[in-house]
Amino acid sequence: MSNSPLLPFLNWLNQVSDLEFEKPQHIQTLWSGYGACFRAFSVQSHEPVVIKCVKPEQASSHPKGWKTSASHERKLRSFEVEHYFYKHLQKHTDSQCRVPVYAGGCQEQDSHLIILEDLDAAGFNRRESVLSTAQCEVVLIWLAEFHASFLGLKDEHVWEEGTYWHLNTRQDEWHAMEAGELKDKASAIANTLKNAKYQTLLHGDAKVANFCFTDDLSHCAAVDFQYTGYGVGVKDVAYFIGSALSEQEQRDATAHCLNVYFNALQQALSRKHPSVDASKLIAEWRGLYNLACADFYRFLAGWSPDHWKLNRPLSDACQIALSSLL
Repeated sequence: MSNSPLLPFLNWLNQVSDLEFEKPQHIQTLWSGYGACFRAFSVQSHEPVVIKCVKPEQASSHPKGWKTSASHERKLRSFEVEHYFYKHLQKHTDSQCRVPVYAGGCQEQDSHLIILEDLDAAGFNRRESVLSTAQCEVVLIWLAEFHASFLGLKDEHVWEEGTYWHLNTRQDEWHAMEAGELKDKASAIANTLKNAKYQTLLHGDAKVANFCFTDDLSHCAAVDFQYTGYGVGVKDVAYFIGSALSEQEQRDATAHCLNVYFNALQQALSRKHPSVDASKLIAEWRGLYNLACADFYRFLAGWSPDHWKLNRPLSDACQIALSSLL
């Protein structure tokens, strides 16, 4: 234990917590080496917690070579946003859009210690990298409930625009794109999405890897809220579908997935925001789905033009979006 790389994190945890913790277990290293997530157990109750420990001075190289000052500042801000979400906004979620309960934390300059409920211990102990169309439904319902929960809420402490790929924060990647219609219309796409009437809080990184499932895949919970901020719900939906389904399933089942999401959204809005005209909101967001796909395509085209997600379904949606813009 004395040589464990988690020991400094565990010592910090024990300094700031009213309880004493032991037996740290590494879960994962944070992107670009900005810290680690690990599990530890209370000496008093033997109950586990999960700790996200951010130590920017440990950052290494970016996996795609994008280690710039803009990238670094974006990551620092993302950890502030995530800590704020868990501490102040998690209470607005419910059992239909489950997230880990905030159990405490500490911030020292750019370093963060975020103590969370252990979702494994709560029954969400299954992880998946891909899903079938049927298995996607539980996540699409989660997204609908989450988006309904935060509709109309405004908080300056989260990102003004949610997701990690929106144009305002990805100018380096935009400059790296090849010349063409998508690059020329990138601002028009971004502005159309940003100026939509109905805005909610987005998860911002709603890929399959950020969802934890029960053993039977009937319920899920979400983690990793570094890029939570405002936008239209279909930005989360488009990103999730692209991360969860094979290329063929995207071709065959995107329409079904959208129907599942919007049906769940209508039901959630009737409970959480009965005064909102759900039909108008759904019509607006349905009409923006292809633009949300094009927005993500624009990011990938500059960031990693050989990325596997740049497939035919995403390209087709992008072309439909471009054709819709005058």
